[in-house]
Amino acid sequence: MEKKEFILVQAERLFSEKGYYGIGLTELLKACDIPKGSFYYYFPKGKLQLIQETLEHAFRHMEEGIRLILSQASTADEAFQHMLLSHADGIEQGRHYASHFVAMISIESVYLDPKIHETCKQIYRQWEQVYGDVLVGFGYSPEDTRSLVPQLFATIHGAMLIAWIHQDGSSLRELAPKVASWLAKH
Repeated sequence: MEKKEFILVQAERLFSEKGYYGIGLTELLKACDIPKGSFYYYFPKGKLQLIQETLEHAFRHMEEGIRLILSQASTADEAFQHMLLSHADGIEQGRHYASHFVAMISIESVYLDPKIHETCKQIYRQWEQVYGDVLVGFGYSPEDTRSLVPQLFATIHGAMLIAWIHQDGSSLRELAPKVASWLAKH
């Protein structure tokens, strides 16, 4: 793994655990086993540049994962049901999800920096677009997709946050057949 990639992965883990304000540069340098000069070589604008690039990096990986898991079904209802059940298992196994990091920092970003906040808003728009692309790929019309995606996204995202907070996938398991049934009707 390239050094900058390693720093981004470590930063995501640390920011996920402690938030933006909970991580000091010294802790990050120690976790990455790099000197301060190396950090500023990769991130000359400091910690704000690091969080910006970490968010973008996390979303790229998250998008790949979402598209992969949603592409392994023959219908949209199967795809989203499979995703919810997979996430339920992952949460109970203690798997790290970039979506949790993105959600946590997005909330915090309102108070961080306007550029970081704009990045988070853009990531959320792209995240919804991924769901829309999947629905269109399964034959939904663009018009139906525009009305379905916000509801679908909010429902799934809310259940993910609840499951993450409780460290229990039951809310996702309960939601999976309901989302599948709802999508099958549209």
